[in-house]
Amino acid sequence: MGDALTVLGSRLGLAWDPANHQAYLVRHGNHPGLPLQLHAGIDLGDRILTLPLAGEERSFEFMDQEITATTMSLSGIDPTTGIHVKLTARIPFRPRDNFFSTVPVVYLDLEVKRLPSSFRWTAQYDEIVEGKLFLGFSGKGFDFHIHEPTGHIEATYNSVILRPFEEDDHRQAIRSNEETIACKDRIAILSGEWDGACVTAPFSLHKGNEGTTLSLAWCVWDQPLLNVLGKRSPFKYTQSFKNIEQVVDWSIQHANAVKENSSKVDHILSNHTLGDTTSKLLAQTLHAWLMNTWWVVRDNGQDWFTVWEGNCYFHSTVDVEYTQGPFYLAFWPELLELELNEWPFFGKDGQRVLGESGEGTLFLSHDMGVFGDSTKQYYHHEMEVEESTNYILLAYTHWRRTGRDATIKQHAQFIRQLMDFIVRCDTTGNGIPDKGCANTVDDASPAIQYGSEQVYLGVKSLAAIQAGIHILQHVGELELQAYDHFTQAALATIEEQGWLDDHYAVTLSRTMDGTVDPWTGEPQTGELLGWDAYHVYTPNGLSLLDMVGHQTGLRNDRLRRDMATATDKTLGRYGCRHTSYIDMQDKSIFIPGLASHSRKVGWISMNMLRDIAAAYRGLDLLHLAENYWSWQTTTNSQQIALFFETFYGNSLSFYPRGVAVFGYLDAAAGFVYDAVVGTKSFAPVRGSLQVPILLFADWEQGTVPMVMSSLDDGQITYRVET
Repeated sequence: MGDALTVLGSRLGLAWDPANHQAYLVRHGNHPGLPLQLHAGIDLGDRILTLPLAGEERSFEFMDQEITATTMSLSGIDPTTGIHVKLTARIPFRPRDNFFSTVPVVYLDLEVKRLPSSFRWTAQYDEIVEGKLFLGFSGKGFDFHIHEPTGHIEATYNSVILRPFEEDDHRQAIRSNEETIACKDRIAILSGEWDGACVTAPFSLHKGNEGTTLSLAWCVWDQPLLNVLGKRSPFKYTQSFKNIEQVVDWSIQHANAVKENSSKVDHILSNHTLGDTTSKLLAQTLHAWLMNTWWVVRDNGQDWFTVWEGNCYFHSTVDVEYTQGPFYLAFWPELLELELNEWPFFGKDGQRVLGESGEGTLFLSHDMGVFGDSTKQYYHHEMEVEESTNYILLAYTHWRRTGRDATIKQHAQFIRQLMDFIVRCDTTGNGIPDKGCANTVDDASPAIQYGSEQVYLGVKSLAAIQAGIHILQHVGELELQAYDHFTQAALATIEEQGWLDDHYAVTLSRTMDGTVDPWTGEPQTGELLGWDAYHVYTPNGLSLLDMVGHQTGLRNDRLRRDMATATDKTLGRYGCRHTSYIDMQDKSIFIPGLASHSRKVGWISMNMLRDIAAAYRGLDLLHLAENYWSWQTTTNSQQIALFFETFYGNSLSFYPRGVAVFGYLDAAAGFVYDAVVGTKSFAPVRGSLQVPILLFADWEQGTVPMVMSSLDDGQITYRVET
């Protein structure tokens, strides 16, 4: 299946698509990257066999694949000779280590060995097998030659970065200008000899022998490319490396250290009992997230970290990063802190939505740029209430998980203005916003996508205002009574009007009167079909709060039943679709690269957030990872797509949002941690469970606390091993 491995924030990676015999160099432009022929295989004299990464060359008869957090590998076996070849790509990735994880180098190792016995029913002869191992590259627009002063390979080619048209009407697909970048990369030869086309080494193997290994390190160093607020900013790694020669030197000196680091990091992430499928999802979704990351430094010294929204290329879309919240809270909270300090640059005047009643308020924009520019929002429409709640919930849970209050202190006034906007979007006084309700679920029916008085946004607004009250109290803000009144009204309305016997409704409103289609700008009237359907979004606003132990006051017995019944009513082969209502009316606009309507579509990451909230309430849905992985293998075995978010329609591929699955580990352990008050608790959802607590991992040493549960006399007990 297709996969890619990319250095955090540094715009260098390798991708491959074995199904189509193709590889790619990940750089600055569109996914999956620049088409590249990767020649890796053996020359036996009478036959040349390669891994399926270079056109129509003859491939090995049997293929296999492995994936970890820091590596990806392809291997092939020739049954006649018993020769086994394995190609491994590796990156220097160590969570919470800014320097190590951004070094712009990708390693490639090609190993050869001979099996000790026959493979399947093909007889293997006893004579020595002799041949040549080779590893190299070619491709249209690429030139590979020896850099004479160093003896390493120089790769020259043109890369493209896209720039949006500032003046565009974004009701159509976003147009772009192409900017060409002349690249001169360096590929260090760590082992092997250059023969003018490839790096090679001979082998002569008896049965059971291991042969030589070819090793390369692809290094880059780029000038500033990302436009941040009107000025191009240099990559984070340029603080440590002044030129490509320094990167090459580091890659040679630290090759063994990078390999040792992989063993430690990969072991921590796979050392659990949630199954191999979960391990694969942890690795694959991390690879997709890495492929979208940019990390630069502004001229004022401020780090600027953003994550592309997959094949939409928006920078740090707030709802996407919110869905990735469990990943940041469990794995690397410092990266979330960087984004929390960036989003306030993009706040907008609440009067644009509410008129005079919005005076003094702000709401948050959807994204902070597109393609190679991080300058302003480019998405077609606002998601006013949703994105404002997302920011508050992320800021609050980051504070509680880390104990760091610098961000909430710096942005307390911004948070208060977001809270005022959310409260004033409730024009009826029932605590449920009825203005600014368009949301991220842009391929769903009107009820889910922009219905008035959504239960989804009602729960998020309730949670966000509660969280905001705690933030404002902490920083000494006064006059919070209006917020308290809002939360009390919201809680009562959701429980009294939103509950329908065995689930929460999609909306309280039963008509479209007063709503506006956010894509066309046209006012809508008439019956709101699907308002009472089963859906997966009620707990969406709760999963991050569960990780820090905040209780909204919603009834957990109802939430548990809502999740169980909605799962039953919406579950398909690859996961749960948005809602049980099947929208037969296709009135939506189709904009390539932005949105398309689908009757039964579902989003996997939204399923994951639901699974996390369910586990914290004793409902074990973590087995559904099997369904999600089935979709990933189905798509990526036909074309490279990495984490493919959407099923049954739409095309959100190369998406970063799947890293929500990192929250499974904490959720399975029922791990709740509030660093502000120092509380830490566990409530495993299963017996016979073993999961690491990533927040307290020592990644450099390769150690992590483990939660071990067991079933004793019908009761789940646990211990924590450090």
